[in-house]
Amino acid sequence: MNFLRQYWILILLALPFFVALDDSSVWDSSEAYYAQTPREMVQRGDWVVPYFNGQPRLNKPPLAYWVVAPFYKFFGVSLFWERLVLAILAYGCVLAVFVNGRILFDHRIALLAAGIFATTFRFMILARRLLVDTLLLFCLLWAIAYFFWWLKSHYRMHFIASSVFFGLAFLSKGPVAFLPIIFLGSYLLLSGRFKQLAKAPLVIGGGIYIALCSFWFLLLGFEVGWQPIINFFIEENVNRFVSIELGPRRAYHYYLGVFVGDFFPWSLFFIAAIIESFRDEKLRPKHAMLLGLWFATYFLFFSLSYNKQEYYIAPLYPAAALWVAYYLCRRLPPRLLVAVIGVIFLILGGVFWVILEVLFDEALLWIPLLFLPIVIVGLLRGHYALAVLAFILFYAGSFSLYLKPWETFKPVTHFAQTINRITSEATEETDQIEVGYYKLAAPSLTFYLDRQIVELSDLETALALLKSNDTVYLIVSSEGYKELNAIEGLVLRIVETRPKLYTTARTLIEGFRRGRSNTFQENWVRPVYLITNVRDG
Repeated sequence: MNFLRQYWILILLALPFFVALDDSSVWDSSEAYYAQTPREMVQRGDWVVPYFNGQPRLNKPPLAYWVVAPFYKFFGVSLFWERLVLAILAYGCVLAVFVNGRILFDHRIALLAAGIFATTFRFMILARRLLVDTLLLFCLLWAIAYFFWWLKSHYRMHFIASSVFFGLAFLSKGPVAFLPIIFLGSYLLLSGRFKQLAKAPLVIGGGIYIALCSFWFLLLGFEVGWQPIINFFIEENVNRFVSIELGPRRAYHYYLGVFVGDFFPWSLFFIAAIIESFRDEKLRPKHAMLLGLWFATYFLFFSLSYNKQEYYIAPLYPAAALWVAYYLCRRLPPRLLVAVIGVIFLILGGVFWVILEVLFDEALLWIPLLFLPIVIVGLLRGHYALAVLAFILFYAGSFSLYLKPWETFKPVTHFAQTINRITSEATEETDQIEVGYYKLAAPSLTFYLDRQIVELSDLETALALLKSNDTVYLIVSSEGYKELNAIEGLVLRIVETRPKLYTTARTLIEGFRRGRSNTFQENWVRPVYLITNVRDG
């Protein structure tokens, strides 16, 4: 009972990760790979070479597939099991932040840091759709926690456990898992504690780490050859850092905006905490060097990378959460800052309400918005447990109420049902049926159809398929359909049309700029077509 009284907020932090696990279809394109690849692994009985859509998928190590595949094997293939694994890992990340806070500071700061991290927007998105990065973060946070434990206790099992988790992190996503070792080593060197490593079981820990990092690559090399391994390290890692061809090229300051937006409102408190730590040494955490190196390593490394994605810097949010928690537990932030945050919250709440009104015609969708004023009150009065709790209820309510209506604007699952119905009614004399998509990322189609699909991006290849004797069903965007339909002699039929939601900042602003609700939806929604080369009748 004492535990419940002291740590009730830590228990409630689990809520948004476990609600409405299967209320949404697969999120294209990232989640599709981590839902379907374990199925093909089980179907093939091959746990060394991952396959997706009938083709080897070797751009990531297999741990993210291995943690889901046993659930499929013993309980059957279902999105629920993939999402349950994702939820467990996400909540495990929150617990790891709490443990790191307990080791570095005290339970009060640890609880607040866990709450801050759990209510981080980008982490919430990862926890609902991107298994591999959530798994990577889980392994890294526990590796760091066990390393901190070892620094305090010099208990050899703590160092060995840290080595295990660092190895599993590498087995999750490869060399990027090495970044914490860089900032931890830098911290030991700069703080004069590097000699402590002499007391560590380096041979055992290093052996375990090397074994975990290398054993799958060795098995893969013996089974399929060494070229895919070379490609993995060169193409998927080095070239992603130095080449514009493998991802969007964004400015060096790109992650400044990402951090402020994705970590809001805590990002503004973090900026205040950094400024105040220079003015008053009492507000500087005793582990400021460690947290600073943690934050800066990820921020600078990915800022220098050519390929930038919002979620790449997710591992720095725990460090920022710990710093903010330390600051808020030592001093109330300036009232003007909290007032500005409150105003931003009200504006965002208003924008969110307009979006709900325009897109969804359902009652009670406004309920989660009622928790946002409570967040503001909690921040203003310094009742951070109240603010975190209200934030958690906002997220949990949003997932419970919004995911099902959102399915209206996710066309792939609806098209898959139509294709399944049509193909099940086909006779044996029917020509071979090819299904896929053209210039529209819809890899979840293979999960719903449980068959190999064609993924087309080249016009000539698409035309050759559509003009063949095969029966073809393709999902295409409105732009793709116009391009195909303009080809002389090519007869296409639209089987079904579904809306797809595009809520980028540009389309949202454009919709609001024109100022009419029907225009909002026109700018946020585009038609997606299921087309075929089969004539009516």
